[in-house]
Amino acid sequence: MDKSAGTYCRAKRALVAITLVSVLVTVSASACLTSTNNPASSGGIVLAAEPTGGSWKPFVLNSSDVPRSIPPPSRDSSQFNQEVNELKALQLNRTPAVNESIGYWNNGSAVRWNEIARSLVIKNGTSAPMASRVYALLSVAQYDALVSAWNNKYTYNRSSPHDIDPSIQPAVQTTSDPAYPSDHAAVAGASSAVLSYLYPNETAWLSTQAAADEESRLAAGVNFRSDITAGDSLGRTVALAVIARARNDGSNTPWNGTVPTGPDKWVSTTSPPQPPFLPNWGNVTPWLLNSSDLVMPPSPPVFGSAQFNASLQEVKQIANGRTAEQLQIALFWDNDPPGHWNQIASDLIQSYHLNELRSSRALALMNTAAMDAGICCWKAKYDYWYPRPIQADPTIKTAFPTPNFPSYTSGHSDFSSASGGVLSYIFPNEKSELQAKVQEASLSRVYAGIHYRFDCDQGVMDGSKVAQYAIQRGENDGSPP
Repeated sequence: MDKSAGTYCRAKRALVAITLVSVLVTVSASACLTSTNNPASSGGIVLAAEPTGGSWKPFVLNSSDVPRSIPPPSRDSSQFNQEVNELKALQLNRTPAVNESIGYWNNGSAVRWNEIARSLVIKNGTSAPMASRVYALLSVAQYDALVSAWNNKYTYNRSSPHDIDPSIQPAVQTTSDPAYPSDHAAVAGASSAVLSYLYPNETAWLSTQAAADEESRLAAGVNFRSDITAGDSLGRTVALAVIARARNDGSNTPWNGTVPTGPDKWVSTTSPPQPPFLPNWGNVTPWLLNSSDLVMPPSPPVFGSAQFNASLQEVKQIANGRTAEQLQIALFWDNDPPGHWNQIASDLIQSYHLNELRSSRALALMNTAAMDAGICCWKAKYDYWYPRPIQADPTIKTAFPTPNFPSYTSGHSDFSSASGGVLSYIFPNEKSELQAKVQEASLSRVYAGIHYRFDCDQGVMDGSKVAQYAIQRGENDGSPP
């Protein structure tokens, strides 16, 4: 099987897995929604209000530049009366299909849009560094949009529809946060705009998803039409600022360097040989660091030294005697490591019932850390140009073709350690399990025969350092514990 075929098969397996998870969660959410006689019930889970949310520190916006929504229509206006009547009519038409949509999107707008992003990464074969950028841009746009939404919520203090008119019965649990503008609509507007910029061929489909998210909140009776309109507009305004940053982050800057030569330097192992992959990625603008040089690993073992030879022998021994479990681990983590951690974060967010604002904060902190860790990793790769194990010993049996870039350090280890470190800060009770996943993801590259153990160990250390920058930001972003 050639490299492209292998990549396709792994991508297809991952996409199927994501689809199955989505279906199961959707069915579960729908069943929970329709199994109760109380339409406002949501398993007894009440999401806490966030009265300070509008003052939390955004990533791209300046706190003083939060977009201001136009005031909501007054209660004595004809527009307001039309909006009330619209919700009353919609609650009479909650068919099973409508309830399914309500339950699906109520499971978390930020989480659902990250799920959509993961599916697009797989569908389009987006590389791990580029995927980390997709998730970072998306979650930053979501978070900044929601900080802006919360700022507007507590500026206008518009109550939820049920509090204004008790005859409007919400289909899901509401919070005591003001309803205007809609948080779901802010996320939908921001997410669809950013993902349309990243995947322009998907624009029409993304618009359909945004409309479904927003309409579900009307059908659920938790937002008026003007809440939705204001939230969508706000999200798209924030997305423009995020996209403007993306256009100037250096991710598309061409590389004009040369590949060094020598027995201790990396060479392409593809057939035919290809130029090195993303050699300029180490110069992309990070989110949390002032420079990728802030987390720079020490020099790797000297090629041909006793330490190097011992590490090379370990790789060969493991790879050529690989167990079925080791192969399974290697294949599982090979596809989109930032996406795996995005899924882990989303599962924890749902398990802990975080509200939209805290969900987006968790994802933004983790995804920016993952992207920065990848930038630092790629900086090291192309500073050292360290050879892959198969170059030193072509008899090593790799689990899949070796990636077309230098060995030191391991990208999977950097991505995973940064992500696991941030999630351990946000979900401290899960730290042991999260750190076990970090180690598994890291070792998966040794199991695959494509990395030395020192690549992986150093990657874990570097990713952990990047995580500390995200944690420091989180501790000082104004959000209460």
